[in-house]
Amino acid sequence: MMRLLLLAPLLLAAVSARAAEPAAPERLHVLMINGGGDREDNFASHLSHLRQLAGLLERARVPRDHVTILASDGSDPAPDLAVRGPEPEGTWLLEGTAVGDLLRHFMDFENSTLAGYRLRPATRAELRRTFGELRARLRPGDTLLVFVTDHGTANRHDPLDNRILLWGAHESLSVRGLRGLLVSLPTQVRVVLLMSQCFSGGFAYLYDLNSHARLPSGAACGYFSSTADRPAYGCYPEVRGAEAVGHAFEFLQALSHNGHFVGAHDTVRLSDQSPDVPLRSSEVFLDEILLRAAHAQRVDENEFVDQVLRKAWADGGFAAQRDQADRLAAEYGLPHLREHSLAEINQRGDELAAFLNGVEAHGKVWATALGDLNQARLDAFLAARPGLASRLALPALRKLGPAERRTLAVELLRELLPQSEADGKQFSRVQRLIDATASLDEIAYRAEVRLAALLRMRTVLLDVAGRYYLQSQGKPKEAAASAALERCEDLELTLAPVAGSAGPTFKPALVALDTDRQAAARAQPAWLGFGFEPLSSARRRRLRLADGAVRVMSVVANSPAIRAGLQRGDILLGAAGAPFTSQNPVRPAVVLASIGVQWPLDLQRGSKRLVLQVRPEPAPNSR
Repeated sequence: MMRLLLLAPLLLAAVSARAAEPAAPERLHVLMINGGGDREDNFASHLSHLRQLAGLLERARVPRDHVTILASDGSDPAPDLAVRGPEPEGTWLLEGTAVGDLLRHFMDFENSTLAGYRLRPATRAELRRTFGELRARLRPGDTLLVFVTDHGTANRHDPLDNRILLWGAHESLSVRGLRGLLVSLPTQVRVVLLMSQCFSGGFAYLYDLNSHARLPSGAACGYFSSTADRPAYGCYPEVRGAEAVGHAFEFLQALSHNGHFVGAHDTVRLSDQSPDVPLRSSEVFLDEILLRAAHAQRVDENEFVDQVLRKAWADGGFAAQRDQADRLAAEYGLPHLREHSLAEINQRGDELAAFLNGVEAHGKVWATALGDLNQARLDAFLAARPGLASRLALPALRKLGPAERRTLAVELLRELLPQSEADGKQFSRVQRLIDATASLDEIAYRAEVRLAALLRMRTVLLDVAGRYYLQSQGKPKEAAASAALERCEDLELTLAPVAGSAGPTFKPALVALDTDRQAAARAQPAWLGFGFEPLSSARRRRLRLADGAVRVMSVVANSPAIRAGLQRGDILLGAAGAPFTSQNPVRPAVVLASIGVQWPLDLQRGSKRLVLQVRPEPAPNSR
């Protein structure tokens, strides 16, 4: 038994030391998939990724008849691709208003095409036909590369039911469904998956294809944008009109420099400044080995892994992985790990998640206040223009097409923008709200990226623990399976050189987390701690109050409002000597108040008029 155990480190070392043998172009077949779902969600970036890979395959001299592309509705000339159109100038004036979503973020629709290739529809029926053709063409020793740039859905209870969205209602492909197609291929065909859809990590469990022992056979492996339970950035709505974003772009960009999939994965782990968590099958398998071992010993997995890590660090031999974890920390503005343990990463993750929740809560306060101010201005503007107001009513707007709504938005903003800019004081308040919202949005996004970086660091540590466990305690069949999986992943394309091309470039490192903490503290909105609702127009008329008067519905315990004497049922009339003369002015007035500076609140309590002196505080993270 001792002799067999000693083979484990030798097998692992042989894989890591072996130079990749480039795939012969005539032995490589490629299937690209972008279902898209429907034309509103079929992002232009996905088609861009198909073109990006097609260009690499041309450089690798892969015959075009070895490339099959399933993209949305295929060769149907009907527009099937969402491309974000330009927004009219001044759309910030509509942000947060009732009509804002309909008069901003315009989509144009185009037909998907890829020069030199015929696109097939991305449906289950076409997939079955495609695999029937591949079954007849593929031979032992061939490689099938399956590239997916698409949307995906998760099954929280069963990652083997995670799905790739295809084209059309109820069209999708699960992990089990793809397994059924892959097992129909000839044996000894290597399948390499490159997947960038949400929750793509569920497809990593195809690593035991053609195996009867739940161990990798080397027949299938892959690279994935994220874990089985996380979305992928390429599917976020805000990147609908962008092209150079997400795991697929980053991976193919890295691949274009040397054609080596393992090297591209290592590069993307450091270079992809998105919330993605790049994984490859061998990393998922090592995690599974550790999980099974922890369960067998009835020990918490995190504790078990940290026990293995302490031995691994003490024995040495993993300096490269430690350096990679440290470089990830440096690239993403995080403090270096002191212990290089899962406990340390989990603690930092909890702290960062709490910080993110606070930033998002404050950002929502600013954004809501901006919407209130914009709505008040828009209502006042339309009150003098009943014809335009009727055209902007939601039922009328929803009947218009994108082009008609864009025309209407231009007409509205052409008059509303200069009027708003002419009111210097009000314009300054709006700009403060916009700046604070944008600043906190950027800080929140960087916090999401840092959480992903911590998960990438976790993957590095799991890789160390898994390898050390196999070397010291693992079963020979597990070591052999791990080696087979790494051989499967070791795919390389021989790319024709491109004149003037340089090596991979890294974006500047993120600012330090402490810098973002300080910026978030400066962007805290002011807070008083009360809830309110507008008075009905009938009651305002009866009490002869301005349109902006509101009734206090609740007062938070130990808040500035309750310390100042504000009570439920009070009617707020104004603040700092300025009456609330229009609907929705209260929230903007409060969040823009100077923190720590005494602020008079004008109110009516019963038949009495009162002035309360309140001192705003920084808003808590949640309330």
